[in-house]
Amino acid sequence: MSSGVDPATGVVNILDHVTLTNDQVAPWLGRFHDHYLPGAQRRGMRLERVWRSPAGRDATTVHILWVLPGIRAFYAMRGAAAADPEVAAFWAATDSHALERQRRALQPAMPEPADTPAPDPAATGAAGTAPAETGTTGTNPTVAAPSGADRTAHRSGAHT
Repeated sequence: MSSGVDPATGVVNILDHVTLTNDQVAPWLGRFHDHYLPGAQRRGMRLERVWRSPAGRDATTVHILWVLPGIRAFYAMRGAAAADPEVAAFWAATDSHALERQRRALQPAMPEPADTPAPDPAATGAAGTAPAETGTTGTNPTVAAPSGADRTAHRSGAHT
């Protein structure tokens, strides 16, 4: 079965994760906005979204989603970043504060789904059955925060 997605022409998403102590999040986001973002945009990166999530009691992970129009734009961005000393300086400064950081380059594996209405939370499960119980507390274990063992420490100067 063909996925219908051509990797040579499809968009490339970049997903950055930077974990910082809680007191470093706001200053880092300010440096990101003032010093990294303008150059990233000149390199063809479009900022799609920035999120934060807890990474333990005293830490927060900032998640940044970028979009590039295709694989050629991705490699052009990487080349431009490698030639820009401000990029290396930004990530070196980040490494002096970050507990962890990662970057993932992602391409669609399947075509985008057609516009569909949002799911109805009161809807029944597959084959007309009620949704599965998740326990007496009503919590869903699939959305629990990962334990420290689930995280990988990764500091790489390969960010662009």
